[in-house]
Amino acid sequence: MSFNVAIFYDIENLLKGYNFSQQLINNLSITNIVKEINETEDLGKIALQRAYANWSDPRLGTLRGEINELGIDPIQVFGFSRDHKKNAADIQLTIDAIDLVHIRPAIEFYIIVSGDGGFAALAKKLHEYGKTVIGCAYQNMSNRIFMAVCDAFIPIPDPEAQEQPNFRITNLNQITDPKVVRLIPLISEAVKNHPDDGVALTKAVLNIFAEDTISCKLMKETGIYLSSIREAVRYAIPGFQQSKFGFPKFTEFLQYVCKDTPLCIVRPEHSAIFLTLKDSIPVGAEVLPELDVKYLHSVQHYRSILATGSPMFRLPSPMKALQKIAEWLIQNPLKQEIFGTVIDNAAQANSPEIDPETVKLSILCFASTGIFNQSPDNVAISEQTLTLKDEYTTVSNIMSALQQGIHNKIFNSVTPVNDETISTLLSEELAKCSNPNSSFPV
Repeated sequence: MSFNVAIFYDIENLLKGYNFSQQLINNLSITNIVKEINETEDLGKIALQRAYANWSDPRLGTLRGEINELGIDPIQVFGFSRDHKKNAADIQLTIDAIDLVHIRPAIEFYIIVSGDGGFAALAKKLHEYGKTVIGCAYQNMSNRIFMAVCDAFIPIPDPEAQEQPNFRITNLNQITDPKVVRLIPLISEAVKNHPDDGVALTKAVLNIFAEDTISCKLMKETGIYLSSIREAVRYAIPGFQQSKFGFPKFTEFLQYVCKDTPLCIVRPEHSAIFLTLKDSIPVGAEVLPELDVKYLHSVQHYRSILATGSPMFRLPSPMKALQKIAEWLIQNPLKQEIFGTVIDNAAQANSPEIDPETVKLSILCFASTGIFNQSPDNVAISEQTLTLKDEYTTVSNIMSALQQGIHNKIFNSVTPVNDETISTLLSEELAKCSNPNSSFPV
């Protein structure tokens, strides 16, 4: 899978200008936006991410820490303080996007996190260069022309809304795709026939697309982007989350549901993933494999579950790094240490055996386990101090806590958990330092 995705964040648009409320800045999560992008389309690997804002504004301190943690490059744009109507970020973002077309031709997908109508012209120009454009913004504040010219659109919740289920469509007024609107009566009927079976209901929704004359013709000609399918599924299943079915990504969920149907998920060259008929696969396109129950309990799937959502466990390689960092924590119990300082000190102490990035992943895994008191609350970990909790006095109980945290995370997505798969995932290196009284076998 190639590095072919660029994401541009118009922070000013996400903040609705610079006279933003405290509620908005507290509730805005770039991490959730990135998660939603990753779940919507399996586009390939992210080559670069840029976030445009007046980062010298002290009110954006929390966001600065979050984007640094996510590996997003902050692009400083001045000119907002005196004239909030003058959108300098849009101009710089557009220049950078067009410049990227020429200097990085391998970038195929341009994701613009903004609802500003001015980006419609940018989307059209990118189409002239053969690029795929995906919009992402607050649905109730997004320009309709921009939404229409995008190849796909990812709606995100307004942080200031009083009641807003995370990224979920809950009523007909929020359905924007005309392909879905036309099929609402049939989807509503399917809901009556499958009220308690989400997989069966999703399969019924897919069959509606397959049996509908217009949708079937569209699939044979161009395919239907997964953003349209997801909108239909969200209408059928309010509060839908594919993670409840054991899948970190919507694409994988559909690969599972498509089994034993006339449909399949396809990734054409230089295009986004879409749904099509098995007898109408475009020449040269990659057909994503159907997934079954065996896949649900594979090491690959468990690792994917752990690396998605919260708490997140991005397990380092080699796994023995976790034990080494646990030993370092016992020898150097943290007392209100700044996160960045912890990484630097642990990396220096374990150099050259363990590189700084592996040290960071290990510390983040332990933080997800809950072995630290982290302060202050409600800010990114990069802005916090860490204190090792008093009950963690041995390597063994730190590692046992980590194992239990991993088990719980997988249990919340896949039930029952296959302990043999967890053992394989954690490997013998981690098992050696586990507590023999752990609540699940290793």
